[in-house]
Amino acid sequence: MVAAGGYILQVPTQRRKLLLDEAEHGGSFYSPKPFVSEPVSRFDHSRRAPLCVFASFEDGFITHIAGGRKGQSAGTGLDRLNLEELQPLKRPVSFDEILAGIGTRVARHVKHRLETGGLLPPKSLGAFVDRITQLDETVSPRLARYSERRAQALRRLEPRARENLAYQKETLGLALEIAGISRDDLLAWTPRDASQQSFLDGLPGAQVREDAMLLSDFSTVPGFEAMGETTHYGSKVFASDEDSSKRLTVIMANRLPLEQQTGADLIYFNEAYRSFVMVQYKAMEKREDEVEFRWQAKDQFCDEVERMETLLEEIRKVPSGKHPDGFRFSDNPFFLKFCPRVVFNPDDKGLFKGIYLPLDLWKRADVAGLFTGPRGGKVLTFKNVGRRINNSEFVGLVAGSWVGTSIEQSAVLSEIVRQVLETGKTVTIAIKHTPPPHVTEMEAAK
Repeated sequence: MVAAGGYILQVPTQRRKLLLDEAEHGGSFYSPKPFVSEPVSRFDHSRRAPLCVFASFEDGFITHIAGGRKGQSAGTGLDRLNLEELQPLKRPVSFDEILAGIGTRVARHVKHRLETGGLLPPKSLGAFVDRITQLDETVSPRLARYSERRAQALRRLEPRARENLAYQKETLGLALEIAGISRDDLLAWTPRDASQQSFLDGLPGAQVREDAMLLSDFSTVPGFEAMGETTHYGSKVFASDEDSSKRLTVIMANRLPLEQQTGADLIYFNEAYRSFVMVQYKAMEKREDEVEFRWQAKDQFCDEVERMETLLEEIRKVPSGKHPDGFRFSDNPFFLKFCPRVVFNPDDKGLFKGIYLPLDLWKRADVAGLFTGPRGGKVLTFKNVGRRINNSEFVGLVAGSWVGTSIEQSAVLSEIVRQVLETGKTVTIAIKHTPPPHVTEMEAAK
């Protein structure tokens, strides 16, 4: 599992003024986020996980913090460490002052890193961050995700709650990827109190309500009227850093406490093409040397497939128009995603690996006997599934509305939302908005 990290950077004396001057004037613009770089000894850290850099621009003191990103090789035995948003502490904090407030069990490891630089051990990172925020409360919001208090809150989550948060985070991450918006915001998540009911609740700027007020705010969203009996809503608008006209509104709604929910489904709606798709997740289980998904007649999975087929019949009763924007390779909006691992890791912005199957393809494969085992049981594996769609292929199909309902068929979305809520799942509705007409590149950049 990838994890958030902390890096102690001892800036060489001859490099200090150059880096600070470059950071003050914006640094490198070869990236969406300007940065300055420093070659460091090779280190192991996933580029998908957040990294906080504690920089020393003065001997014996931590003077700055920055967002870190591991770059390409900087030479034999060296990596490039990119520093984003380099921020000075309100005063330099001495190494001795830091160590004085850290427990003896980890102080030795922290002292070693302060002297030599490099990655902080995982257990030392939380203690180090807690001490820094005691000494400089102004950096507390930025460092909250690295603190020991946050780690303790995560450990208190019940297994079912962690699983539900994992599904909800995945639906949000997939929606952002389809919309072409960075998933970096996922890394800003922090656990809330016991009232938290969705992943969205823990993101900065999310609107969380437990009454019908939200209904009026999103009354124009197709299918949203079906949420009238839902007890909990969360919503947040995400925007692209590169193009402010590219926006995605995400709503998560559910009827049960987090520990009692049964997963999450994604409904992605493209406002420009009036098309929606729905992704239903299924967890595979490890068996011997492979992962598999098993089912049998009349179990929950079969009931869910039957509901999708019934809804599909209703959808196809609505004739599609002739407008070119309504063209689809397939007007079946239902997809299944089988995931070999469902793990909640708020320090990883990546998507679950897995197998996407359009409902029609799953049915064909089942009828053809691909999923029938030697004893007549039903099992799906990476070996027997045959043709499948991966993350990037699925994102491309949905982003262009090459699959999904036609303009006219989207009118039945409310019934799909209602049925998802009745299963006890969280429903994630993501609405990719149409850019305003006649927006110039200059206006969109404002």
